[in-house]
Amino acid sequence: MVTLVTGATGFVGSHLVDAFLRAGHRVRCLVRSPTRLGWLEGKDIELAVGDCTRPETLAPAVVDAEIVVHAAAVTWAARRSDYFRVNASGTYHLLTACGEHARALRRFVFISSQAAAGPAADPDRGVTERDPPRPLSAYGESKLLAERHVASLRDRIPSVILRPSAVYGPRDGNFLPYVRMAKRGFLLEFGRVPRTVSLCQVEDLARTVVNAAQSSAAAGAVYFLADQRPYAWSEVERAVCAALGIDARHLIVPKWCLRTAAALGQVYGSVAKRPVRLNAARAAELLEKNWVCDVGKAMSELGYAPQTALPQGMQQLVRWYQQQHWL
Repeated sequence: MVTLVTGATGFVGSHLVDAFLRAGHRVRCLVRSPTRLGWLEGKDIELAVGDCTRPETLAPAVVDAEIVVHAAAVTWAARRSDYFRVNASGTYHLLTACGEHARALRRFVFISSQAAAGPAADPDRGVTERDPPRPLSAYGESKLLAERHVASLRDRIPSVILRPSAVYGPRDGNFLPYVRMAKRGFLLEFGRVPRTVSLCQVEDLARTVVNAAQSSAAAGAVYFLADQRPYAWSEVERAVCAALGIDARHLIVPKWCLRTAAALGQVYGSVAKRPVRLNAARAAELLEKNWVCDVGKAMSELGYAPQTALPQGMQQLVRWYQQQHWL
């Protein structure tokens, strides 16, 4: 079975490649440069050189694909328009190419994000697939628009939309600054309001993507993916400290301080035309109290069963950082 994976050189995409190879698929990866393969080096894969923002390059990649897994996305961009150009328009271009050239296509799997739905509005439960989306950032808005492109073509292109919560695991660079600060003895907290989050370990995610690609139950559906229960942020902190074998002090960052830094970061990004990791939208996400999603639908329809508990997952992540000499 020929499976095309976009975004395959990235953190999540490279784990998807590994999972489909283990499942016995013939894996093809859409890459922008055959000389910059990152985590794909040395793997038994086919390469298709192209870019989702350049529709003329996509036909050779999809032509005989039976499964297309679209994980390519921009998570940090200098301009709002860049999120929509890559995440939304890029998804539309890939869908169009599949509709025109992928005659054997059995499933289009779109890797979206909980950011497309936003945090839970009800403090007593996680956000569900039935709740109206309320993204807080341009990234979330662009992923939601991409979801709508997928849904608009589901009569022609058999598809499934997966919304993982915050994903962590080996090869993840986003969690690294937090772990580095913890290693120095500090745990950052924004404001004094307790936060609750859903987390998704990357190998649990990858296994579920393979299942969703092959499950008839998933056709046309949307699913949240995360651990079976949410975590108080204090649990995450304890898991990080235990993995590092240290005790750390809490450093409380007042909300006004975070918002001021975010505003300065946004100005700098606009002037320098460079992506910044802290802007107004990111500050709003960090201050949100309830980034929790409900995975009941995925458990009942996909047989979703996360296997990596948070302490084990953090031990694995920290060990990998150490092996890579990132800490």
